[in-house]
Amino acid sequence: VNCSAIAENLFESEFFGHEKGAFTGADQRKIGKFQFADQGTLFLDELGDLPLHMQVKLLRVLQEKKFNPVGSNLEIEVDVRIIAATNRDLDQMIADGKFRDDLYYRLNVMPILLPPLKDRINDLEHLISVFVKKFNVSQKKQVRKINPQALDCLKSYSWPGNIRELENVIEHAFILNDGPEILIQHLPEKILKDTKSNLKNSSASGDNLNTPIVTVVNHPAQRAANESIDLVGIRTIKIEIEDMDFQKQKDEFEKLFIIEALKANKGKINQTALKSNIPKKTLLRKIEKYGIDTQALK
Repeated sequence: VNCSAIAENLFESEFFGHEKGAFTGADQRKIGKFQFADQGTLFLDELGDLPLHMQVKLLRVLQEKKFNPVGSNLEIEVDVRIIAATNRDLDQMIADGKFRDDLYYRLNVMPILLPPLKDRINDLEHLISVFVKKFNVSQKKQVRKINPQALDCLKSYSWPGNIRELENVIEHAFILNDGPEILIQHLPEKILKDTKSNLKNSSASGDNLNTPIVTVVNHPAQRAANESIDLVGIRTIKIEIEDMDFQKQKDEFEKLFIIEALKANKGKINQTALKSNIPKKTLLRKIEKYGIDTQALK
């Protein structure tokens, strides 16, 4: 039973059942969850959302092992094992008067504390493997692994949404990924920003963006020959020592970076914005500012 999903006025009926005509709309007899679970187990999820008046009734059932359905004088005895879970701080709720301490101690016979994902980050690789197998089946893909750079990024994230959030992140990566490996650019922008990760493409991934490198040229022979330092596979920007205007050089770098990013993504705006970690509106504005012809870069 998900305690947070039941309307407050229906708690008693859901737990203990009701007789026909017990209240308006009760056109037939209903068996409650406790009676269904007799000789078995009843799992109460989100226990912290249980209203105070139902906490009293739940405590009575746990102590006496019997209850009355709504609208009935018949007392029903049950033998039910209770497992309860909550993501709330029940100690604080007790201090605030929102949870009964007697119910808490009655339920807290064998507590199992599940630490948040951020406190058991070594579980991350195993959980990712589980979700990769799941989405390989549901999305009919053949993802084999997660790139070490992407894994490091996930390990440095705080995971406020715990395992549910991790599952959503892996599903997000599957939607963007058409290859055998989850790369850092397949992760949500929020995670990249929170972990201050840069979208640097590994050459092993086959997505080398030819990252521009800024080089200051101050050698007379170099200036005479109009040379720039040449690094294999890397585009460079040559800055003459006489022309050290920051804004001008910044714009030049920005223009070259966007051109190279568009080339790497065959002129596709959405894909370039995602992989380069540039908001789409910003990218479109820069393309217009620098007069870049995206059709020529396809």
